[in-house]
Amino acid sequence: MKSYTANLLEDLKKAHRSSSEDADKATPASFEMEMEAIENWVAGNDPPATLAKHTGLAIEQFPSADQFTREDLIAIIDAFQEMLLTWNMQADFPSNLPAERAYPLLIGLLKEEAWFLPGGMLHHDFCTGYAPDCELLEYCPCTEHWNI
Repeated sequence: MKSYTANLLEDLKKAHRSSSEDADKATPASFEMEMEAIENWVAGNDPPATLAKHTGLAIEQFPSADQFTREDLIAIIDAFQEMLLTWNMQADFPSNLPAERAYPLLIGLLKEEAWFLPGGMLHHDFCTGYAPDCELLEYCPCTEHWNI
């Protein structure tokens, strides 16, 4: 699986957003335009394409976590996180969440709409605040506030 991991890491590098791509959107022309972009995001108006469409990556490229060693998973997660940053996105996990659990959550972001917020960052923490239905399960930081 080492060669496949190397191929995935290369694909993730190719999926980085180039500095020239949407360069005109990188810095909002005015405060009003920035607020309009944020309002569109909040209202869900004119949703953008998925992250997969923007990056050229497909969920099918990523085998299940049990196909990789822990070291491979960490390398893929780190590369995926670097790629997300180039798209003004960030994924945040509890520090004790195992790589085997973080990996499928990250890959699932490929199905999500890839909103671009000029001068901002779209942050994914995978927690709704309702611990009983949280994707993080026992690693959810909200469990201390719920009697579950």
